[in-house]
Amino acid sequence: MLSAEDMIRLIETEDEINQMDKVFEQLAGHGHASGDFIKLDNVYDVIQHNAHPAYSGSEEADQKFIEILYDRKRTPDERAEILLSGRA
Repeated sequence: MLSAEDMIRLIETEDEINQMDKVFEQLAGHGHASGDFIKLDNVYDVIQHNAHPAYSGSEEADQKFIEILYDRKRTPDERAEILLSGRA
């Protein structure tokens, strides 16, 4: 299982990838996933694979995972705690 500190680091990295993607879209007209940087999605995959099982297995659970991961009103620490514990 992933430590809380590692989950926080991954969430911070995913936040930065999201910001970088906005720049890619402005400069190239498309995000990282359509080009040479598709492997950046591995960060998202590792977060999802290490999140509590409550956030996978159904479309509703996947949507909740996305809402929590990208909720910028919460700190990376708060999001990591939620994703690891299964308590929103």
